[in-house]
Amino acid sequence: PNKDWPRRHVGSDRYRVLPICVGNGTRLSEFVLTGDKTYLLSARLGVSTDTYDSEGKTIEQHDHHEVSLSQVRSALTGFDGEIDQIPPMYSAIKKDGQPLYKLARQGKNVPREPRRVTVKSLTLTEWDPPDFQLRIECGSGFYARSLAHDLGQEPRLRRAYDIAPSRKGREFHIEDSVSIDELTAGANDDSWTRHLLKPDYVLKHFDAICIGSQQTAAFTHGRAIDVAHNSSESGEVQVSVYAKSGELLGLGFHDAATSRLRPAKVFHAAIESSGATQI
Repeated sequence: PNKDWPRRHVGSDRYRVLPICVGNGTRLSEFVLTGDKTYLLSARLGVSTDTYDSEGKTIEQHDHHEVSLSQVRSALTGFDGEIDQIPPMYSAIKKDGQPLYKLARQGKNVPREPRRVTVKSLTLTEWDPPDFQLRIECGSGFYARSLAHDLGQEPRLRRAYDIAPSRKGREFHIEDSVSIDELTAGANDDSWTRHLLKPDYVLKHFDAICIGSQQTAAFTHGRAIDVAHNSSESGEVQVSVYAKSGELLGLGFHDAATSRLRPAKVFHAAIESSGATQI
């Protein structure tokens, strides 16, 4: 990639979908981080590892043969909705300024505060003991590995670990992802750019407003403008703002009652194309 482009990676697990934001896309990374996610979690009963997944060192083993399907279904009911979850040691969360995974690699296991996370849907999709698969729809901050571990703490289930989770973020599917090798192979001839998605790919859930050329100049200078736009929500609503050419100008907040649109984020390319001076 062009060394002058700002880059930001979102997430830290090498075995999952890792969106990489470049250029103006870095200014939209918050919408990747905060989006709901869907996991397909494969787990195994009877084994516990230090990383809560199959890559870790086995620290406990138990007989799983007495665990029934009904017991697993019953245990799952305790993990639906708003739950408190303790993140794994092997995670990027920081403790006193240090990422937990660095402390874990030093052999340290430090206390972690539970975090409130949301599980919107939890479905048992496959049952082939000792292995089973879950489909999990959840909010940001959720760790599938911790769910597998916490399930294993249920006395009836003994120990469980996460085998091979895959993740789908806001329309980021693991089957559509590109490997690091594929990406770096095209670094010299710019063929890697064919894998880029437009920045507004993560803004599909926003209403869109199209404005004219005079309004574009004002908007990209940071001035509020009057634009009529119907909305089912009251008060200010965040919207994506486009020029008539189809170019994404940025994000703004629109109030349908007053027809007022005020800029929130304006992209540099839009500033330059409108004749504004970039600061």
